Amino acid sequence: CFTAAFAFENAAQTPIPATVPINKSTEVSDGMGTVLGRTYTNKDLNFEVTFPDTWLIPGPDFEEQMRSQGFDLSLKVPDGVGGVGKAQAEQALERVKILLTAYRSMPGTENNAIVRISVENLSLNPAVKDAVDYFDLMRAQFAVMKLPADFKYSQTQAEQLGKMQFGYIDTWNDSGKKRMYATVRKGVALMFTISYSDHDDLITFRKVLSDGNFKLQ
Repeated sequence: CFTAAFAFENAAQTPIPATVPINKSTEVSDGMGTVLGRTYTNKDLNFEVTFPDTWLIPGPDFEEQMRSQGFDLSLKVPDGVGGVGKAQAEQALERVKILLTAYRSMPGTENNAIVRISVENLSLNPAVKDAVDYFDLMRAQFAVMKLPADFKYSQTQAEQLGKMQFGYIDTWNDSGKKRMYATVRKGVALMFTISYSDHDDLITFRKVLSDGNFKLQ
């Protein structure tokens, strides 16, 4: 149950050239959902969220563009991670799919905030019934791993945002903070992760989730 949330650490801190084009509107297929303006809709998972007008959402070819410029944003277990959980972490990453990445400012901006929406297939973890189970299992994975010395994580918590209740945990290290919200539906863990340093960005993100439609028909 180790998720992309931990592996996002490297990508969140990677300096990205400000010359990279950011698409203002795009459509994505194959269950990835659609983006119209700043609204992301996923009818397969029955939810929709809208980011502030000032936020940026890259097009579906963004990662390929970055790779061509020498920036690898693919999911991987960060350097310095070891212990008996490392192999499990690498296997779990194969079950993770990133649905959307959004930036508060142009990629490469100092103290930027980065949001990623992702799903993890839970077919190999049938005991995970809700977000609390999911994060408890994640924390159990952390407990048996050799983690970087500066990496810390909170207890599993819950928060009501709008009409939805999410489980969440916080992680932090010398580079910044991360909050991971999750809910479990249709056999996957649906996770909303923000990497940030300014608390105002967390407030904005909480409002995005509060205003979201998680009973989309």
